Amino acid sequence: MQITFDNPGFDYSIRSILLFQTEEAGDWWRESLYCFYPQVERERVEGLKGAAREAYLRDALREVYRSLAPELAEKREAYQAHWEENRRAVEEALGDVFQTPLADRYQDIRAHITLNPVCPRFLAERSFDIFCRNSPRGALGMALHEVVHFLWFDRWSALFRDDPAEYETPHLKWLLSEMAVKPILGEPRLAARNPYYPDNCVYAYFDTMTVEGRPILEVMEALYAVGGVDGLMEEGFRFCQEHEAEIRRQMK
Repeated sequence: MQITFDNPGFDYSIRSILLFQTEEAGDWWRESLYCFYPQVERERVEGLKGAAREAYLRDALREVYRSLAPELAEKREAYQAHWEENRRAVEEALGDVFQTPLADRYQDIRAHITLNPVCPRFLAERSFDIFCRNSPRGALGMALHEVVHFLWFDRWSALFRDDPAEYETPHLKWLLSEMAVKPILGEPRLAARNPYYPDNCVYAYFDTMTVEGRPILEVMEALYAVGGVDGLMEEGFRFCQEHEAEIRRQMK
């Protein structure tokens, strides 16, 4: 398994940010931009559309990117070096979890270092974004989360032969995959290398979500302990189907 960290440039950062500055995106997704970049005026962003919104963000963040350029180069090298130090242990641990040798697979994963505090992942391209303010340990923690998604959906597709469009938000299969990250990252070799485990490795609303009086992540961890990844996929999805309305209500 290989992750290659890169700096895809200012234009990419703006496009990444714009993915979460839409009318359809909820406040939870939009808010972090304004926390990290107070010079960006929320009222201006929300009052503009299309090319005008993009132009405003470019003007507001161009100097930020220019000033960070030397640091971004240093971060790329530091992230890559930290990954290489931990690569063997990570691929062995994930290979055991997914029962698949990984030393000679997944050689093309790309991690794009951007200004975007929200870090999307792209299954088809096997790529994801990393916020440039992460430490090397934090970048590895983010990478572990996203690599689990790549492995999870490859395994899921092999088992169920369904439509990959359903692997993305807002579909239930996406929701289950986000919950499943926590029990998988609890594998001791992964947990020891992840500064976001156990308290910040999934979306916050899952940490407080309960179904029938029981924390939903506790349910997922129990299913994983009994059936491994395949059991979590089958039984976890059945559980989510039965309780979908309540899960979505609490997400709001």
